[in-house]
Amino acid sequence: MTPETERETEGTRVAVVTGGSRGIGAAICRRLTGDGLTVHLVYRDADDAAERVSKEIGAAGGLVFRHKADVSDEAQVRRLVDSVVEQDGGVHVLVNNAGVIDDRLLALTRTAQWERVLRTNLTAPFLMCRAVVPVMLEQSWGRVINISSNSVRQPGPGQTSYAASKGGLEALTRGLAAEVGHKGIRVNTVAPGAIRTDMTADLSARLGVSPEGAGWGLPEDISGLVAFLASDEADYIQGQTFTVDGGRLAMRPRGSKSGA
Repeated sequence: MTPETERETEGTRVAVVTGGSRGIGAAICRRLTGDGLTVHLVYRDADDAAERVSKEIGAAGGLVFRHKADVSDEAQVRRLVDSVVEQDGGVHVLVNNAGVIDDRLLALTRTAQWERVLRTNLTAPFLMCRAVVPVMLEQSWGRVINISSNSVRQPGPGQTSYAASKGGLEALTRGLAAEVGHKGIRVNTVAPGAIRTDMTADLSARLGVSPEGAGWGLPEDISGLVAFLASDEADYIQGQTFTVDGGRLAMRPRGSKSGA
């Protein structure tokens, strides 16, 4: 755990962001610290990227702490949450952003590969929620924001495990919202479309599609909505999934016939 700036934290809301070292997670960390929250940036192995993001936030006057942890590991999750609560007294916002893509046709997917995707994309958010929700219940206030994907509704070939894991995450959102909504905790999902990140750049190269082309969004297109859902203004929003994909789901594909 590494502080990047010294600043009074009493009365400041505390956020935990998993997968916060790059892409969408890094943008969320920047936005939440810019809004005055203390952010605990959680990452698994991208040491240089996590340090770079933390220094950027510190230089901008934000307060961020880095935690290296595998959030699919139950013991590490418990140590992480205990550490944050011991330091800052609570957790007000949890953003479950950490995820992996391992695209391959179902017939060619080994059980270990399937389980890795589900453990990272679904079990890890379950573990984080289970550890953080009791803290939020004591506060009678909290925000859980899960990062899904529009691949749940429009999966491409080879995305069976990824789409299944993210579909489960959206179901987890609705189930948890029903359990804790009357206690002042709001649980919602943001489902990005094609966003330019390191992870999607690798995928684009394999698919032969340029991430610089039309139809691609930026991590900041997601972080703004996450910041809103983390705020008091979102108090009447519960158990919802918000797709942010530039209208891909709403617009008819080119070449489709009228009424098709």
